[in-house]
Amino acid sequence: MYNKEQLWYNIKELTSLFGVSKTIITKRINKNQSLLKEDKTFRTIKSKQGKQTNQYHYSILNEVFGVRNTPRHIKIKLVRRNYIGTSTWDFIGTILPERSTINDLKHKMKFLFERLETKLGKRKGIKLFYSIEPNTEDKYYHSHFLIYSKTKSIDLSILKNELEIIAGDKTKDRTPYLIKPYDYLNFGFSGSFYSFKDKSVFDEILS
Repeated sequence: MYNKEQLWYNIKELTSLFGVSKTIITKRINKNQSLLKEDKTFRTIKSKQGKQTNQYHYSILNEVFGVRNTPRHIKIKLVRRNYIGTSTWDFIGTILPERSTINDLKHKMKFLFERLETKLGKRKGIKLFYSIEPNTEDKYYHSHFLIYSKTKSIDLSILKNELEIIAGDKTKDRTPYLIKPYDYLNFGFSGSFYSFKDKSVFDEILS
């Protein structure tokens, strides 16, 4: 399981974190040699058994491993949660429309995805993940979401305009949506794991 406080990872820990083989981990590292700066993003230490062990700093993990193929067993919730949690995302957000059911939120998130594809084009390689959770104060639901674009060219103002359509306008008394760029260096993968908690009742990847 991901631990935000852990700063350095060896090969074995990386295979466990990203759910891929040692071969893939090694290939990705070899392709990104320019990111390896001794004692900053890469170091060699002695293990408890006295063996030389390479370790890699968390700051480069998102760039090296964050974009990868969908796991074979993606239908298993634990696998899916780990994949979402350790993938690269450009934006993170929440929508809290008034009195929304599970089906309401499914339609809203699909509508958002379709609007973005229509407005920006399929070449942007947009991927949207969302999960639905029960509200704590009533019988309705809210949704956390993550957005990725292969071209990294989605403007935040466009997203805010689209969110106003599906969630409503912000007022002094109510904030029906939140969205901001994903800040990996400050928050690591904790934000994406937060967007897909165990208590979610439904989740979907749209791409």
